[in-house]
Amino acid sequence: MSDEEPPLQTNKILMATGFAQMFSDSLNNRFNNLLVAAAGATVHQMGFLQGTKSLSTNLFQIVFGRLADKYGKKKFVATGRILNSLAIAGLLFFDQPDSLIWLVILSSFFNSMSLPPWNSLLGDYTTNATRGKIIGAINSISQLGSFFAMIIALLMTINQQGDTILASYRTVFILASATSLISGVMVLFTTEKPPRGEHKSLELNRLVSDPRLRKYLTLNFIYGIAMSFAWPLFPLVITNRLKMKVWQISTFSLVSAFMNVLTQRRMGTFMDRIGRRPIVVFSRVMMSVAPVAYALATQWWHIAIAELFLGVGMAAWQSSESTYVIDLAPGDLRATYLASSTAAFGVASFIGSNLGGTVVDTFFNGMAGLNQGLFISSALRLFAGLAYLTMTESMTRSGKES
Repeated sequence: MSDEEPPLQTNKILMATGFAQMFSDSLNNRFNNLLVAAAGATVHQMGFLQGTKSLSTNLFQIVFGRLADKYGKKKFVATGRILNSLAIAGLLFFDQPDSLIWLVILSSFFNSMSLPPWNSLLGDYTTNATRGKIIGAINSISQLGSFFAMIIALLMTINQQGDTILASYRTVFILASATSLISGVMVLFTTEKPPRGEHKSLELNRLVSDPRLRKYLTLNFIYGIAMSFAWPLFPLVITNRLKMKVWQISTFSLVSAFMNVLTQRRMGTFMDRIGRRPIVVFSRVMMSVAPVAYALATQWWHIAIAELFLGVGMAAWQSSESTYVIDLAPGDLRATYLASSTAAFGVASFIGSNLGGTVVDTFFNGMAGLNQGLFISSALRLFAGLAYLTMTESMTRSGKES
């Protein structure tokens, strides 16, 4: 079921808010794990970090999503973004893995306040027939924030001398903190549809009674375990094996962002034409390339080549994830449906990330066993991605729900 009230008109302040959010998030998410790894974290600590970070990002979104549906979206986006800015700034003042881990987790929790309300806010600007196109267009502009963030990080660090140490990341976190704060202020000037406050409880029964959503949550849970198995391993390949400098990391991130911007808008239009399921399956299967690329890479630019393909996969993921769930959701439960999907993924990725760190540390001799863990994750991602072929298509070729 979808909400077919007349949509709001997209505007510059909405686009600018998305741009600033993605500018901040791309820097924070790309570098905070590397900061912890550079501080000397073990494989097991990285597994705990990645799992708990995902859990804190995703688990509470269902609560914040429901509150946003009831009381309004903008205030939750603003609060989350401003608090996230403070947590990111805190990373500048510590140098021990344990302290940095908890600040990253805190940042993720604050960010979880803003994610479902923001995606639900985008739903106010769409109808079912145009949802993929509009969300794809907004996301493509937002993704430019990631693109320019990496350009700036590249230009500011290209003359880096010596090894990459904690101080090497200082500039990127100052930028991430500032733009998170800016986005929190800007969202207050956007327009939203009035909240529907008539539902007084979380109404989980309305979620579990939707068979299409139940199936999708199950698939997300399985894929979350498969995908996150490799998460503790990626930062260790970057910092310990390839010993990348900040400008090199920025460069391959820039390649991914460029491909994302290039394909996001077209992906949304394409999805409105052929349906949601093919794009969802494509995005998940494409992610199986990443662990293989990291396992085989001997130079930093090998990762950059892989990011050309991964950028397309992420564009498909970002366009299809929120679009599909909004298709399923009643208008008064959009943020709640979106949050339930991320909650399932968050719990699963907590399990998968800790499992990956523990398995590699225990059975494959830690750092020496990174490749075994990466190959296992690639196979898991491939098979779990193909399982999305069983999901229910939410619309027909004519643009109406099936």
